[in-house]
Amino acid sequence: MDFLATLPTALTEPSRRFFAEWHRWRGPGWRELGLVPQRSVLDTGKLGELLLRCLLLEIRGRDRIPIRFAGSLVGDMIGTNLAGRDYLDLTEPENRARRAALLFTEVAQPCAAVIYYWLRTSNGAILPVELVSAPLCADGETAPSLVLACATPLIQGADTVRAATPDSYAEGEGLRFIDIGAGLPPVGPDIHVAQRVQ
Repeated sequence: MDFLATLPTALTEPSRRFFAEWHRWRGPGWRELGLVPQRSVLDTGKLGELLLRCLLLEIRGRDRIPIRFAGSLVGDMIGTNLAGRDYLDLTEPENRARRAALLFTEVAQPCAAVIYYWLRTSNGAILPVELVSAPLCADGETAPSLVLACATPLIQGADTVRAATPDSYAEGEGLRFIDIGAGLPPVGPDIHVAQRVQ
């Protein structure tokens, strides 16, 4: 399987670079060594400016997912520094269980993901953002418990949009899991739509 060749065609160039780096961390023998790279091989230097758009989530439980790292551009878009906060606190209470379940799905049958957010500022400006993510293992572990994500604004001049309203990033749209070699979770290609239909 050529992971990079199977990425969705609509992904932005920064998201493709993110996935290319993540795939490189797996190494040439990834089929034998494991589908998911160890955190210690994460090369922040190779991520370059993408690091400013990254989040590192640690899955501690269904009610605790601390943000271990948050790039400064993510903080600018959201309007606050996210490092040290809980990822589940970024959504409404009624969405917390679903948000946790989606991350658990990503690490349980290891896969990558893409989802879209429509960030909105208090003056009504809209910033569509593509968020891609891929799992990592804590050093010495074989099961992933970390998710590295990278946010890419989809319009020019996105640097002028700051401090999105919390309701605009409470839930994303169009979530798709991406096969990294373990197949796709049996939850359908678009969980957001599938959840609303049921």
